[in-house]
Amino acid sequence: MKKILSLIFVLVLGVVLVGCKPTGNVVEDHQIKVYTRDTTSGTRDGFFSVIGFKDAVADNTVLVEGYVEVDGNGAMITSVEGDEYGIGYISLSSYLDTDLKGLLYENVEPTEENVVNETYKLTRNFNYAIRDNNETVEGQIIKAFVAYMGTKEGKATIKGADGIVATSASDPSWGDIKSEHPVVEQDNSAVEVKFGGSTSVEKVAKALSADFKGKAGNFTPIHNHTGSGDAFKRVQGSEKDGADKLDIGFASREFKLTDGEALAADTFGKLCTDAIVVVVNEKNTTLTKITAAQLKSIYDGTVTKWEDME
Repeated sequence: MKKILSLIFVLVLGVVLVGCKPTGNVVEDHQIKVYTRDTTSGTRDGFFSVIGFKDAVADNTVLVEGYVEVDGNGAMITSVEGDEYGIGYISLSSYLDTDLKGLLYENVEPTEENVVNETYKLTRNFNYAIRDNNETVEGQIIKAFVAYMGTKEGKATIKGADGIVATSASDPSWGDIKSEHPVVEQDNSAVEVKFGGSTSVEKVAKALSADFKGKAGNFTPIHNHTGSGDAFKRVQGSEKDGADKLDIGFASREFKLTDGEALAADTFGKLCTDAIVVVVNEKNTTLTKITAAQLKSIYDGTVTKWEDME
């Protein structure tokens, strides 16, 4: 009788062990949970444009059923970090501070070096726009700030915040050009300068403003980053005189100069370049790399299970 009971115990234990699937492995019959940014996002625009799915830049109806839309890099990071079966995309400047697993894109690692040498193709520009004909103290500080972004010191700050920018021995130092901006020599400690726009650019923008304020009379930088779509609206568009108006707005995409974002001449330009990183949960052992075709198949619903990505 004891032998029979022992045999039954062994058989039951064996069934339990076989039924237990290893943790941390998504090479199983699991649905891929697709995360995307909202339709005003510059990161979304860059991502879908590069992978060959431009129909999805501003249209959710073409996406896989069950997708989840998030409204910023922070929300994307939190979502995929908390979802073993999730996939999403974020700015390289945001990725370096996360616990997410970044995938090689077309067999190339997302690094600054590979963006500069143009082997990593999933990239986009960070751009800025300022208020038109703004001769206020805030406007003068912003003009000095824009000039500072192109100096040796400004570019070093951009690079330190994971922005990607070309440097040259001919780049001026701030000391070379600050006399062109007399506003920086006065006490600006009572002045608030408002920065906003893309959440992807937030890290670089905050680093620049923190570095520059001591060089420009100790003004107070106020940051309110709500997405690329607000960059134009709040500096020269429909909300330029509203409660959330900005002195400078950043976009992680190109401004649509002929399609609703008609910025005045000499009020916009390029800040730096950034990579977009395809990210999965750190427990995901299915993938280390991905192609444009695979990404499109995930986001349009052609492939819906992780096991089909092997």
